Amino acid sequence: MKKVCLITPGHISTNPRLVKESIALSKNGYQVHIIFTQYVSGQIRFDEQILNDNPDWSYNKLDWTGHTLFSKFSRFARKLLNILKLSNPVKLNRNFYWQLTKAITANADLYIAHNLGALPVAVYAAKKNSSKCGFDAEDFHRYETTNDLDAPTAKLTIAIENKYIPQVNYVTASSPLISERYSSLYNLQVSTILNVFPKAKHIIKQNTSVLPLQLFWFSQTIGQGRGLETVIKAINKSQVFVHLNLLGQQSTDYVRNLIGGADYRYCRIIIHDTVAPDEIFKLAQKFDIGLASEAKEPVNRDICLTNKLFTYIQSGLAVLASNTTAQKDFMDKYPEIGDLYGDEQDLSVLIIRYNSDRAKLLNTKRSCLALGNHDLNWETEGSKFISIIEKTLAS
Repeated sequence: MKKVCLITPGHISTNPRLVKESIALSKNGYQVHIIFTQYVSGQIRFDEQILNDNPDWSYNKLDWTGHTLFSKFSRFARKLLNILKLSNPVKLNRNFYWQLTKAITANADLYIAHNLGALPVAVYAAKKNSSKCGFDAEDFHRYETTNDLDAPTAKLTIAIENKYIPQVNYVTASSPLISERYSSLYNLQVSTILNVFPKAKHIIKQNTSVLPLQLFWFSQTIGQGRGLETVIKAINKSQVFVHLNLLGQQSTDYVRNLIGGADYRYCRIIIHDTVAPDEIFKLAQKFDIGLASEAKEPVNRDICLTNKLFTYIQSGLAVLASNTTAQKDFMDKYPEIGDLYGDEQDLSVLIIRYNSDRAKLLNTKRSCLALGNHDLNWETEGSKFISIIEKTLAS
């Protein structure tokens, strides 16, 4: 049985691509080993749930929360080691040496890096064990936080990408435009694996004109730079009473300001507690419209296709998406799933339209659910992933 080691610098519960790949590998007869770090106490229970649901996986996890004696010691030891051996991989992954040691010990046939911080770990471990390695680029990393390539973070990212991406055996990416960018930069084939999820069947209840329109948005954090300010302005402008449902870890001051900017006559903001990854679909199907309110800057946001977009589709929600380049291309290909908007005026018009035409809303929701069950799902994308793994290990 071939062994595959998947590596991420963070929690597995916040990395659904890694989890989906791991499940697909297990179902196809591969031995799965995962290396990851826990640094948010509230997220640990979701990690444990995933591990309990997949008892055939082996793993190494590092408690970096600082709330236990062991994690406090680990922090001190890592900082000391990093001072002694400061290098670019360490700057990008504070637990680089711990992860590398565990990866080498795992002695896998294939190492898969999820997130750029895991890339040097996968490359070094593969070399040490004469194995293969791959990289999953969920983002276009050099433009992930800024468009200024002279910024220190961008320079570090570019140095890591330039050194290690040419050394991997395959690269996958989460959107066609990210695939194109990496393919052009490094003159290699990059396969697109969309951020979709396994098929799920949901019953969409008939909406009536007396029910408030239910809008939904989620991310890891409810904070700035995610387009929510535009959403609030659009709701106020529409003068349609809606429920705006938000899910994510809260930035308290930001949420307070967001609520303060909402006209109470037209908007009730409901904050939902963080849920396990699998539970988000049960929550999402209660709503009407999913908001994919991505920004156009930095470049990565303009060319990515997020988990939330596909969660909405597979939960049977109509989609209202900001007109980033990637989302425009996607909506042009699948016009039946909803509409694009450019600013708060555009969005307010769409809110009015869907609120007044509940038949259109219901038909759009049904179209999304059908698309998720037939084309945009992990059963389709997962088979592409397994083909890449089989080809890589056979070469």
